[in-house]
Amino acid sequence: MSTVQTLEVSGYQVVQFLGSGACSTIWRIRDCRTEKHYALKRVVKRHSGDFRFLEQALNEYDVGYRLDHPNLRHMVELRRIKSWLQLKEIHIIMELCEGQTVQENRPKSVLEALRIFMQVGAGLAYINAQGFVHADMKPNNILVGPDGNIKIIDFGQSCPLGTVKQRIQGTPDFIAPEQVQRHPLDARTDVFNFGASLFWTLAGRPIPTTLPSHKSSSLLADLAPTPLDQINPEVPAPLSKLVCDCIELHPSRRPNSMTDVIARMGLIEHKMLRDVQKAQENGKPAAPAAATAAATGPQSPHVDIDIPDILSSEDTAIGPSIQFE
Repeated sequence: MSTVQTLEVSGYQVVQFLGSGACSTIWRIRDCRTEKHYALKRVVKRHSGDFRFLEQALNEYDVGYRLDHPNLRHMVELRRIKSWLQLKEIHIIMELCEGQTVQENRPKSVLEALRIFMQVGAGLAYINAQGFVHADMKPNNILVGPDGNIKIIDFGQSCPLGTVKQRIQGTPDFIAPEQVQRHPLDARTDVFNFGASLFWTLAGRPIPTTLPSHKSSSLLADLAPTPLDQINPEVPAPLSKLVCDCIELHPSRRPNSMTDVIARMGLIEHKMLRDVQKAQENGKPAAPAAATAAATGPQSPHVDIDIPDILSSEDTAIGPSIQFE
């Protein structure tokens, strides 16, 4: 792997290594002219089978640069690095987003999770309105900043509405049935991924999917999850029902759009805050988690084939995105 000293990016100073993924590394860089800091995703083709990672990086930029929303990471510039006339590297210069992912730091309360996921829903609704499906929504792709604002990251698997993928792409534990079956993808695919992510966030464990990550799961197992309110008693029944609706196996049974999901979440949040206020007025202690989250007041928008070790993940761990040829 390149070091800060050896990696050179014309016009930028490489400041810090931030992390790595499949055939990629992420760096903090500084624009030598404006002094502004950005993130650099560097994707390198080392073997013939790695070309798909270059394609995915090109797709990430092609989709991402068309999108402009406060809850989406902004794409700045794409650079193609060739050697002997062959494409060897992709550099994506993008917005530097500080914070932790939901996978790294799960919300401490139901209300906090609602506020985060309402912002996620606003970003997904915008993506869908622009004619795209994110297609890989999961807790590790939700970045929560120090100010509480969120950024949806990683558009590598995003595609136009109605796309039929040539191979299975997605993340076990969050992938929708139509992704596994290679059927057309639409906004309801994002609704499923969203619901599976919210379930994991509130339950601390994934739903059973048609492509599970853990050894004990079976593709033929009963895919109906235990309702959230039976796992986490702080989850109100309407929210538990909403999540169950989002992760229906058949797209026709899910909410039609993220806008519908956000509207229902807004009503649930309003009811929870009102219940906390009433309890405080009556001198009754509110649920600890609800009281903690309510103390800051409402903040959410009211719109707006290679499988690397996926079968050895822990129950609460999130495996990598996968692709079946």
